[in-house]
Amino acid sequence: MKTIYKFSNRAAIEREAAEWLIKLERDTKPTAEELKALQAWINRSPVHREEINSLAVFWGNMNVLTELAVPLGKTEIQIALESSKKRSRNSLRGFFIAASVCGFAFAIAFAYMLFSGDGMLQNKDAGFYATVVGQQKTTTLDDGSVIHLNTNTQLEVNYSHQFRDILLLQGEAHFTVAKNSSRPFRVRAGKGRVQAIGTAFSVYLNGQNLDVTVTEGRVGLAFINEPQVEEADTEGNPVSDSSVGRILEREPNRGLTTVDRSESFVEEELGLLEAGQATTIKNALSKGLHLAGELELVERVTKDEMEKRLLWRKGLLKFTGDPLEDVVKEISRYTSLSIEITDPAVRALRIGGQFRVGETDAMFRSLEVNFGIHVARVGHNRVQLSLDKD
Repeated sequence: MKTIYKFSNRAAIEREAAEWLIKLERDTKPTAEELKALQAWINRSPVHREEINSLAVFWGNMNVLTELAVPLGKTEIQIALESSKKRSRNSLRGFFIAASVCGFAFAIAFAYMLFSGDGMLQNKDAGFYATVVGQQKTTTLDDGSVIHLNTNTQLEVNYSHQFRDILLLQGEAHFTVAKNSSRPFRVRAGKGRVQAIGTAFSVYLNGQNLDVTVTEGRVGLAFINEPQVEEADTEGNPVSDSSVGRILEREPNRGLTTVDRSESFVEEELGLLEAGQATTIKNALSKGLHLAGELELVERVTKDEMEKRLLWRKGLLKFTGDPLEDVVKEISRYTSLSIEITDPAVRALRIGGQFRVGETDAMFRSLEVNFGIHVARVGHNRVQLSLDKD
């Protein structure tokens, strides 16, 4: 089943978001009227909220503010916007990092908007939550639902009278949902949507795909297909590009111009997932080079495997004969260290053991003592793994 939703032009929304940034850059804090107008703009659609939350994602990296101190004008912001359109939707964060050079006054103004009594993030039913690399956090929302955030995760909570919506911007989270049949609990991440009423499940935004594991109850899965971009070639013929919902056409002596042709996005139901099952919502190309959603084969997860997958909530990672290459990939999610396997002979080496999150030194010692792997430290933030030939 497909559901059609009205979809605002993202290019225009990006431009409006940039204009709000310019206003917030002033030395004086925003007035109550300006905050009210901003909140009204944010509430116009989920897309508006998503764009401004990309700014909140940036704002979590305060060190950028101290490193960059040259003010940007409107021209530079426009350049940043145009550049960001050429990248994927998630890369809009890069624009906001560029916009961060507006200076510390902007950060203070935005912080005031977020956390003041007149701000939009006043309670646990509307807020932004994040963890840094290696950190995990648990929060209980006002309806009793519990969210466990894994390492390097960012999400937004937006409750209304009709829905309890979560936007997972990056990372992994586990949700224990309080039962309320009149207010479905929905998690959107990338191109996927997971909906539950009273259940427990985990989602992991793994690149372009969404991994879903259900621990209790069942959830409904859907694929969200946004409008595409077509870019005209030298003859004026449209060329498909799936990054933003707009059409670029060539006009005489004016180059490429934008023409709106698609104003909706489609939510395509993919089926149900029950307790003890896991799957991945993947992007796939259908006829006409349009994105469509598909599910990987639904996997039945054993009790022991489910416990292993959820151990991160206790700050633990467990491996039971996993290839070293997979172990390094998982461990790397929890540390800023760059871990490289320089010897192909050890990539498939099976590793077993249980480690506490963040205790990479203990893992390296275990690899040396128990698995015959040489651990070489190259600089203060880089480690290379190879077969110990001694």
